[in-house]
Amino acid sequence: MPKIQTTIVYEHVDSAVKKGFTTVSAQGSARSSKTYNILIWLIHYCLTHPNTRLSIVRATLPAIKRTVFIDFKEILFRFGIFDESRLNKSELTYHFSNGSWVEFFSTDSEQKLRGGKRDILYVNEANELSPIEFQQLKLRTTRFTVIDYNPSFSDEHWICEVNKDMRTFHFITTYRDNPFLEQAVIDEIESLRTKNQSLWKVYGLGLQADIEGLIFKNVELVDEIPEYVKKRWGAVDFGFTNDPTAVCEVAVFDNILYIDEKCYRTQMLSSDIIRVLKAECSRLKIISESADPRLIQEIYRAGINIHPVKKFQGSVEAGITKMLEYKICVTKNSYNVIREFRNYTYRQDKEGKWLNEPIDSYNHAIDGARYVIINEVMGGSPKPVNISRLAKTAY
Repeated sequence: MPKIQTTIVYEHVDSAVKKGFTTVSAQGSARSSKTYNILIWLIHYCLTHPNTRLSIVRATLPAIKRTVFIDFKEILFRFGIFDESRLNKSELTYHFSNGSWVEFFSTDSEQKLRGGKRDILYVNEANELSPIEFQQLKLRTTRFTVIDYNPSFSDEHWICEVNKDMRTFHFITTYRDNPFLEQAVIDEIESLRTKNQSLWKVYGLGLQADIEGLIFKNVELVDEIPEYVKKRWGAVDFGFTNDPTAVCEVAVFDNILYIDEKCYRTQMLSSDIIRVLKAECSRLKIISESADPRLIQEIYRAGINIHPVKKFQGSVEAGITKMLEYKICVTKNSYNVIREFRNYTYRQDKEGKWLNEPIDSYNHAIDGARYVIINEVMGGSPKPVNISRLAKTAY
């Protein structure tokens, strides 16, 4: 079986389990290799311990499918052992030849949350769970539990109590512990140092902190955009290498702004974007960023009703100000959009003073929604910006 290079995260998990800890708490910054190396270790454990039942859990099913499940399959491919016939896509289970098996489910599933017992529990992004949900899962786990998370929470969070337990092995890693990161990714993470100190503390240093200076503080999660909402558009923010291309459906009804994620991926060619737009937004008017007219023209020639946003001086602040007038509802399936709203903040200067300027991070889908607001609600023309109101949300 081919070998896969690991990081110190793998060593920490291996050491903790061998020493008899019943909970392994992997705290870390962005891109510290937590999830990937935990999965490598768990797969190896299942392969060497027959008839092991492993549950991999996260708060929502879309988040599982777009993150940890993809990593799991990639690792099996890299080991050269992936067998499509052993994967049940509808149940999200995978059975190994030695009787061990893995199930993926979310805490949205009450039946599975309070269902049968397991040998090992792995909770990905555990800070998204409630203490009751974690307790229900832990009570039905017979061997040990592994959790990982970015520590964007206060001292009152249940994970803090778990970390104080003598049976818990708690460790912290950062992006610097991941030798396989591209320099562009490192630069993006380190840029947080000059954007927002709480973001830098959590996603750069892997240290616990509440995210401060959030622009949109009250975002509600909904199952879907209601059928009676007729004012709908597609929204696109282009990316490629490090930044994703974000495609969303944006809808407005009275004072409510709905956002539903359709695609959020890097390395998308124009043909990929056209395919997604035809599949997800075929009947909608599409509002996109205006920085790449050649790409927009190519999409238009493919039969898609796409229009670049009409930017103007101060349009970012004006668009955000207008969005703040709405109650924002994001569908539960929109994992990446939710993550953006939880981390999109105002910028701080080197002395920690809040500036009336949003950071240029965690904003790809939000930018797409803003394009729709600028073009379709504001009419693509400058409006007075209430700077004092904009600034209030930072304090």
